Amino acid sequence: MADPNAEKLIEQVIGKFVHRLFPSFVEPGFLGCPSECWGAFLTSLDRAVSQRGVEVEVVDLRPAPAEALDEVTARITASNRRRAEPVTQRTLLVLLGFDLLEGHDRDAPIYPFRSEFQFDERHVWLFMGQDRSRLARLFHNRKLPLYLAAQDLTPPEWR
Repeated sequence: MADPNAEKLIEQVIGKFVHRLFPSFVEPGFLGCPSECWGAFLTSLDRAVSQRGVEVEVVDLRPAPAEALDEVTARITASNRRRAEPVTQRTLLVLLGFDLLEGHDRDAPIYPFRSEFQFDERHVWLFMGQDRSRLARLFHNRKLPLYLAAQDLTPPEWR
């Protein structure tokens, strides 16, 4: 990525998300980002969070968003059932292509996901996609289950 403006935007987003209290006190975030910046963003993000002792796991939802989110839900359901086990290290879970779940005919897997996601203590969450407006509808529509569940990290230049 040769665009210095994109590099500055990536640094800005990461600075907002990986702040001085990360990972102890961090709100889930969502980011609408051009796909050509995804690689550079994820590389920079991995570098920043690894300095805080946090591992990054990227789950690419794009091939089959509903099925992939169902798998994530099953995984966090299982970990939520093990609440007695202490959380020794949190993992940053990046859900790539989350914007593809927006819409009446695609949002069914979000309902069970929300039920488990809201109680998950083992992960820090970042929802990414190309279309910020679709992500914003998922997180800003009070009629949907993810209403206000994540802060918007998208810089104005990518909106």
